[in-house]
Amino acid sequence: MKTKQTGYQDEEFLLSQFSAADQQAFAHIFTLFYAPLCFFCTRLVGDKPAAEEIVQDILHKLWEKNQDFSSLVSIKAFLYISTRNASMNYIDKHQRKAKRELSFYNNLEQAEEPVIREIIYIEVLNELRKEINKLPEQCRNVIRMLYEEDMKPQEIADELNIKVSTVYNQKMRGISILKAKFSGAIFDMLMLYLLFNKMD
Repeated sequence: MKTKQTGYQDEEFLLSQFSAADQQAFAHIFTLFYAPLCFFCTRLVGDKPAAEEIVQDILHKLWEKNQDFSSLVSIKAFLYISTRNASMNYIDKHQRKAKRELSFYNNLEQAEEPVIREIIYIEVLNELRKEINKLPEQCRNVIRMLYEEDMKPQEIADELNIKVSTVYNQKMRGISILKAKFSGAIFDMLMLYLLFNKMD
């Protein structure tokens, strides 16, 4: 017999519990999707606190529709589409569309393919976060400060009380470990993202 804790790894069990309004099942789904949805929404609206409010509202709507889903794929589709639509409404309301459009598409409301690419990008970055969490402690801290907090090497060295050269070494160590986990185009995309964190 499955316990709830282990059963949540089984999609059918998780969905049955969620459909039955089990709050722990909802909490599990919330944990799966909250961070990538916030990142996705922030890239669209350009405002992290606003993005968090939008995503929380979307997840509340998911809870209200808990009996409407037959798979995690359908839940993911609902969450991303709803977040995308809510983001568009937010941008229209605040008349900031022109300032918030990203360089990879020209018209946010009409460009469906770039939004799909953005969703894929967020999903890949979510996998990257999972692997970063598995890195050795000092290496993990350095990569997180570069990748998530956009800190410079000297700032990281001061924060961790280590040499700047150690920051560089730990960054390269982290990249080497990640390279063993990812390959091909996925790894290239991840490296392009990491390179946006300036090393000067």
